[in-house]
Amino acid sequence: MKNSIQNKSFVSSYSWARPALILAQFFLIIFVYHILKDLKDTLVITASDAGAQVIPFLKIWVILPFAVLASFLFSKIYQRYGREKTLYFFVSLLLIAYALFAFVFFPLRSFLYLDHLSGALTNILPVGCKGFISMIGYWIYSFFYLAAELWAMMILTVLFWGYLNETTSTQQAKSFYPLCVFAGNCAGILSGQTSHYLCHSLIDVLSWQETLQLMVAIIICSGFAIMAINRVLSLAEAPVVSDGVKKAKSVISFKESLLCVVQSRPLLCIAILVVGFGLTSNLIEVVWKETIKTNYPEPQAYNAYVNQLTSIIGILAVCFALLSRWIFKAFSWSTIALITPVSLFITSFAFFFSMQLTEDFLAPFASVLNMEAFYFVMTLGSVYYVLALTAKYTIFDMCKEMAFLSIDENERMRAKSVIDSVGSRLGKSGSSCMYQVLLVAFGSTAGHISIIGITAVFVIGISIIATRKLSGFVSKSDEDYALEEATV
Repeated sequence: MKNSIQNKSFVSSYSWARPALILAQFFLIIFVYHILKDLKDTLVITASDAGAQVIPFLKIWVILPFAVLASFLFSKIYQRYGREKTLYFFVSLLLIAYALFAFVFFPLRSFLYLDHLSGALTNILPVGCKGFISMIGYWIYSFFYLAAELWAMMILTVLFWGYLNETTSTQQAKSFYPLCVFAGNCAGILSGQTSHYLCHSLIDVLSWQETLQLMVAIIICSGFAIMAINRVLSLAEAPVVSDGVKKAKSVISFKESLLCVVQSRPLLCIAILVVGFGLTSNLIEVVWKETIKTNYPEPQAYNAYVNQLTSIIGILAVCFALLSRWIFKAFSWSTIALITPVSLFITSFAFFFSMQLTEDFLAPFASVLNMEAFYFVMTLGSVYYVLALTAKYTIFDMCKEMAFLSIDENERMRAKSVIDSVGSRLGKSGSSCMYQVLLVAFGSTAGHISIIGITAVFVIGISIIATRKLSGFVSKSDEDYALEEATV
């Protein structure tokens, strides 16, 4: 009791204490998120000859049903025990899952693989189901992939941002949310460099199993720190801040919200951008990750490469965050909003076009950069990946929020949840379904690269048209207002 009073007194006595603790918690959550994000891909892609073909099957057959189950479980626990205990439950559950994988499943992996079942399924299913067979046969990696995805869905999106939105007023959000994003980008830089150091610099000292266990140990320590910070914040819980007296809100059905999006041209344009970004990024990333595995088949080398890209993305995002206010003052919304789809159109076209060319044709271009031809193709995909995620964390999200704020408040509130939640998942699920159909039809990724490339470039082209259409609804006065309201 005495410690509780002291903690509450400390946080309430210093105006900087609560924001500093929230920023520290967010930094650790993003730090863990980036380590898990690159590690889960490394494990499932390098586990078998299925490579990146396993990812579309994981997203549909594992992630989607368990995401629904986790959401149901969250609602039950949250209603009964509140936010604080819900966070302890999910963080503890996920930390146990990571520890179980690293210290039990992975060391015993040769005994846990379902080789006989994989062999039976190989004889029954088409060649294109190689990713599905790998998902089942190497189930321990699927287990870790699911646990890593749940960190982003439950801890970052639902628990952290839900808490922040409940306890932060609109006026406070103007200055504090950009700080959160800045801290998150810095966490991305640190996580990328930490993982790269463990996987690359210590490759002669540590085995892959030891490296994996050390990374999970870092995640577990970060998880305990997150829970400790959460405890301090809960002891000094500030009352929910509101901008005025809350009015009773009528319940709006999902159908009404969906109709609102379809019937409004600006909202429909925003929805096209969100769905298009999710669809194209997932389509291209599967092909690109397959090229990485070809160049870096060993898990340590694979993980070291993608973590270097994570650091580069963080650095670029931090630089843009520092320059964002000047950029939005110097250029119009339409000019800045077009940066994302146009740059992605050019880089995705270059990547897929290079994959259709012979090695002899690519050799002169690759030699200029002192690269092998196939490494040159992978680098073009990496350029797309870096630009896509940097734009997603900065320009894309910022322009989207500014476009939302230029729309009538009633329409905005009814449509935003549908676009942000359903739209993003629709793009990702749509790309995974498309991949599964193509894999079954053609048997391998190489057989349908041209179809994937044409589809991705076509969708990005539609996004460019939607952006130009949307710019007509965002007037200059709306831009000035939205710049003050939108978060970085």
